Amino acid sequence: MRFVIGCALVLGLGCAEEEKGSPSRITLPQVYPPVRDVTPTGLIANAQYAVAAPAPGELGLTRQRQTAGTISLATVVQERFYSGGPTDILRIVSDLDNRVLGLDTDPSAHECLTATPVPVSYALPAGQSFSAKLQCLQTFAAGPVGGAGWVAFGFDQAAAAGDAGPVVASAGNDFYLVEGQANGMGGVYHISGATGSVEAWIAVADRSVPLNSQVIMHLLTDEPAGTLELALAGSAVGFCSGHLKANADHLFVSGRINAPPPPGAAMSGQYCEATRAGCFAIAALPTDLGEGSASCSGIDRSAFAMRTALDASTDAGANVTPATIPQYFGTQPSGVPAF
Repeated sequence: MRFVIGCALVLGLGCAEEEKGSPSRITLPQVYPPVRDVTPTGLIANAQYAVAAPAPGELGLTRQRQTAGTISLATVVQERFYSGGPTDILRIVSDLDNRVLGLDTDPSAHECLTATPVPVSYALPAGQSFSAKLQCLQTFAAGPVGGAGWVAFGFDQAAAAGDAGPVVASAGNDFYLVEGQANGMGGVYHISGATGSVEAWIAVADRSVPLNSQVIMHLLTDEPAGTLELALAGSAVGFCSGHLKANADHLFVSGRINAPPPPGAAMSGQYCEATRAGCFAIAALPTDLGEGSASCSGIDRSAFAMRTALDASTDAGANVTPATIPQYFGTQPSGVPAF
C-alpha cells in the first residue's frame, strides 16, 4: 500500500488555505508516511502501525528459535525495532509528527516561517556529519507526547509571504526537522522535495540511565526504489552492530548480536557475537535463506548506500561508544529563531 505524502512535497511548502479572509498556512511534511511506505508490513509486529497482521505462526516460530539458541538476525530486527518500546522506529517518527502537527503555521503569526534558514551541522560517528537548514524552534514541556525538549524545522528555501494571497514557494523544496531532549533522545531528518525519500539519524538514549537501551541509527529510505536501509550500533538493543536493507518482499541483515558472554569469559564491556549475515523472506523471518541468496539481489551488502558501518563493540575498530550517544542530540541548536 502506497502512502501519499501530499502536496507539501509537490509544491515544496504545502497547500495553503485559500478561503477568503483566512490566513495562509504552510503545510509541514510528515516523516511517518514516507518511512511507513517503504517498511514491509510483515516486518511490523506492533499492530498500531501494521496494515496487516504478521504471517501466521511467525511469532511462535520466533520463540522456538530463541529457545533453541538459533535466533535469526531478522527476528532480532523485528523484535527490537518494530515491536513497540523505546526503539520502535515507526513509533519514534509517528510521535515526532504528532509534536509538529499541532503547530499553527500561519506566517503572519510566526515570522520565523519566512525567515532565512539557519545552517546547522551535526557531528556523528566515524567522522560523519549531517547538515540541516532550520527556521523555527519550538520548546516543549513534559507531556503526553514525550519529555521536555525541542523541535526545530525549516525548508531549503524560505517561503515568501504574499500581501494577501497564499505563500509563494518553489517546487521540490527540501524539508529538515530536528528534535532533541536534554537526556539525549532525539534525531535529525531530511525529506527530499524531489522524491519524498527520507534520511535521518536517530538517537534513543538516556544519559541518566546508562543501562537502558542506547542506540544511534542511520536511516535511509528510497521512495522510487521502494527500499529501506538502516545502520545502527549501541547497547541493550540486541545488536552491537547492525546493517540492514529491505524491499517489500525480502530483508538482508548483517550484524553482531549483543549476547551474554560465554561461561568464564572475562569481559570489560558488552559481549558481541561474531559478524554474520543472512537473507530473509518477509513472510518467513525466522528462516535464513543464506547470505548469498539471489532473493536478496539488489538489497544485499553490495547494494548498501551507506558505506560506513557502525560498531559499538569493544574491538579496536569500533566507532560508537554507547555512553556518548546522548551527546548527539542532547543540546538545543543555537541561532534558530523561536517559533
